[in-house]
Amino acid sequence: MKKKRSVVAVLKSDYSGLYSNLEKIITLCEGLEINSKNNNVVIKINLCDARTPETGAITHPLFLDALLKFLRENYENLKIFVAESDATVVLADKFIKWFGFLPVLKKWNAKWVNLSKEELTTKKINGLFLKEIQLPKILCDNVYFISLAKLKTNLLTKISCSLKNQFGCLPEIEKNVYHSHINKVIADINSVIKPDFSLVDGIIAMGGTQGPAFGTPIGTELIIGGKDPVAVDACCAKIMGFKPYLVPHVRKSNAQGIGSLRYEQVGDDIKKINFEIKKWEISLFLLGSSLKKRVMRRTRSGNK
Repeated sequence: MKKKRSVVAVLKSDYSGLYSNLEKIITLCEGLEINSKNNNVVIKINLCDARTPETGAITHPLFLDALLKFLRENYENLKIFVAESDATVVLADKFIKWFGFLPVLKKWNAKWVNLSKEELTTKKINGLFLKEIQLPKILCDNVYFISLAKLKTNLLTKISCSLKNQFGCLPEIEKNVYHSHINKVIADINSVIKPDFSLVDGIIAMGGTQGPAFGTPIGTELIIGGKDPVAVDACCAKIMGFKPYLVPHVRKSNAQGIGSLRYEQVGDDIKKINFEIKKWEISLFLLGSSLKKRVMRRTRSGNK
């Protein structure tokens, strides 16, 4: 018997018409499975460097506003947490003040959570790279977890959408220590804290080979959503001009059973969009990274 394809909804939208389109996306994907047992909701936004929403680098506060409105109008007694962590180029507590998130949080009675300052729990895993992982306890309790990512290119991982958004759930500031194994680490993280629903803000996306922070703003006017983060990212990759199977962290997440590369696209019939990607630049970067790894391995071997 053939496995049923995951549903991924794609709609054209601008920020002014976002609320009704967000409702439609969720309806097309058969709703959010929030109930009295998981009425704590955590929304993981994406803050990437000190970049304003208009650059396409970070989750737009207007998208968060629409999502919080939907949750408040459709569910009672929710405790809603909006989360991001610090990183080498992310001062999360500052960025939510600078880029317009605090009024949105106050308006819908949502609590801000800096994941780098939360109580941690350690989980043993049989991961592709990680054998144990420290994560903020709030993500590991019985919560409904929504990934509110961006539609972006990434020189390191080709795309930065739903699955990559969970890399920011790691509480460490120096997350770059994982960059040489990032595709495996992304799959490992999602095996522990897989989103219950993935939304990708592509109304202002980011293209070019300088993503995910300094690429080119692309006015794709898209929102993408679904319950399967692998399928959502496979759809995003295809729209951006990549073959989903050739995006390593998407392929590895599929192989680990986190989701499926097979999906049914519903909503608007959106195909490939020009994301101004120079694939030769990505190839050169990946080749350089591979050579660097080899040199580091030989250096370590020589020092033993």
